[in-house]
Amino acid sequence: MLTTAALTGIKEHIRKMVISAKYKVSGTYYTAQNVEAKLLDDGRVVVDVLIDHSLSGDITVTEVQLYDRNGSLWAKKADSISRTDVQEGILYRFAFTIVEDET
Repeated sequence: MLTTAALTGIKEHIRKMVISAKYKVSGTYYTAQNVEAKLLDDGRVVVDVLIDHSLSGDITVTEVQLYDRNGSLWAKKADSISRTDVQEGILYRFAFTIVEDET
């Protein structure tokens, strides 16, 4: 069985490696300018992606992707989030729970 220290190390590795994100609007991918990964008190690793107002007009985000330091795709999620032109932006969150399967 993994120790608590090992599980924490795995979570910290994920937190440190995920550094960028892209989002898809109308079939085109755009780079998110603000990405923050953190470890919550409940043990989850979360990555917050701020999709700012760099695209004008009403938009619908249909996918969000996370990338590591090497530019490799680590996670992606299809979605459908609309933002009107008057809104500031979209805060999108990935949450990962890391557990060891005891079977």
